[in-house]
Amino acid sequence: MSIVDPLFENSPTTFVNPTGQKFLTIRAIIYDSWITWKDALPDDIAQHALLSEDIYNNIIELAGRVHKLHQSLPNYKATTESPYEFVLWWDPSDTDENWNSGKTCRFMIEDFTAQDLLHYNSTKRNSRLSLKALTNKLVEASAISQVPKSG
Repeated sequence: MSIVDPLFENSPTTFVNPTGQKFLTIRAIIYDSWITWKDALPDDIAQHALLSEDIYNNIIELAGRVHKLHQSLPNYKATTESPYEFVLWWDPSDTDENWNSGKTCRFMIEDFTAQDLLHYNSTKRNSRLSLKALTNKLVEASAISQVPKSG
């Protein structure tokens, strides 16, 4: 059976990672996660060629931390479809390093407010994810290299 039809209305796009491996953009970035490469890569397929090893690793690191946040939410195990809506992640055309390096993303998780996400993130031990509420539902996330020490 071909991956083209009848499974998909349109063939899924592919991209080549910095080591030369070809992946479908519908592939999960992190094993057993709902976060896919389609969420992180720009819509302009021509820009996929700009994916460097550093950017690739930044995206994987941030996706892993967002996935860990999702795992800490109530009813995580009952999730049967992606609860995420990513509105911005890697943008190679942006001059801001946070956006052109894949180190920051903006997203929403279904059934949770931004304040809910901030709360659950703050209760996680050793959370290495920085969250900032942008709207009632939308948060901006970035990876923290070290957990701040309390006290």
